Amino acid sequence: MTRHAPALVQIEGHESSWTIQRGNLRCNVVGLKDGGTCLYSPVEKTSKVVGEAAPIRFLLAPNHYHNKAVLEHIEAFPQAEPVCSDKARPRLEKITGTTFGSLTELANALPDHVTILEPDGLKTGEVWFRLQGDDGVTWIVTDAFCGVSEKKAPETTLGFLKTFPKYGLADKKVFSAWVQKQLKAETPNMIVPCHGGIVRGTDLKIDILALLEQL
Repeated sequence: MTRHAPALVQIEGHESSWTIQRGNLRCNVVGLKDGGTCLYSPVEKTSKVVGEAAPIRFLLAPNHYHNKAVLEHIEAFPQAEPVCSDKARPRLEKITGTTFGSLTELANALPDHVTILEPDGLKTGEVWFRLQGDDGVTWIVTDAFCGVSEKKAPETTLGFLKTFPKYGLADKKVFSAWVQKQLKAETPNMIVPCHGGIVRGTDLKIDILALLEQL
């Protein structure tokens, strides 16, 4: 079987956002107001490809586990600022030896249709992006959800990363309540996870609530 080289692919419905998948891992590239971009969860051995979306302004480590490719991308894009949540910063800086800025400057640089979400009830300092498009809302998530592909199933379904309940959750009730609050305001019609395939559908609220019950 021939392996295709990773390539930037536009996220459906979002002209200034792209995704790149290497194996089961995904990095997302989101455009900024000034024409630059932010890398959401840099993935190893993809710096040359994501460089096609330069200039790279920010490198976002979206939780304290997503750190393996940070140094590669800092070397490739020395002008980019590494950023993370306050909760993720201590472990990230200890492991990488790099200083990470806050999310404030990144938030100010994002266009109006992109906002930062910080889920409650997690211990990893996970950060999500919310993208408002013409056809609905997209969530870009880290480890809380993943895309599950079965050989016999034609579509990718939503699941939890196997390690998430044990290593990601601090308080399952708090996290569940936070997600349900988001769903009362709106339901995403697409979820772009860092692990697995992209999940689309009009019934994602039902799928998400069913997963929360499993916690």
